[in-house]
Amino acid sequence: MHNISGRGVRSVVALLGAGLLVGLTTSCSSSSPTREYAVPSDVCGTHVARSLLEPLLPPGEKVSAQPTSSVGVERCRMLVDGKVVLSTSIEKHDANTSVGDVASSAYGVEPTDTRADGGRTIYSKTGAVSLVECPGSASANSTLWATVRTSHDVKASSMRDFIKGYATALGKSDACRALSTHGHA
Repeated sequence: MHNISGRGVRSVVALLGAGLLVGLTTSCSSSSPTREYAVPSDVCGTHVARSLLEPLLPPGEKVSAQPTSSVGVERCRMLVDGKVVLSTSIEKHDANTSVGDVASSAYGVEPTDTRADGGRTIYSKTGAVSLVECPGSASANSTLWATVRTSHDVKASSMRDFIKGYATALGKSDACRALSTHGHA
């Protein structure tokens, strides 16, 4: 027979106890929430890759979108299970408006947050703003800006990727043409 010291027995008992505790905790904890809806391929009619939108949307059962507009601003609110979780806007500003100016009036992002794209984009974990490049059709007296904010923190890199993709899509959309022909987005 082998003689097991008191120290060895305590180690074995502690190890078995830790394993039992982990097993009980795992079996009693609920599974993490899941996304039961299909991630949309557009934001109120503006095509955006699902891979860019997906990290910004939380789990839930149902997603819907509510577009609104007023002079110089078009908004899209995305709701999951009836709660606004993401809001975008397309905003017309004067030609001399800077990315910091737009960020200072946007929710979820500050002028001092991380900059990208040669200073045309500012982003954080909860929001972003970016200049929309309107090739050949933009008014010389105004600029078009895309903004996004979420009701929850996301990876800042996901926010950056989304705003860049969204601003690029807007640059190819009717929003740029509307800016030059009608004077509002």
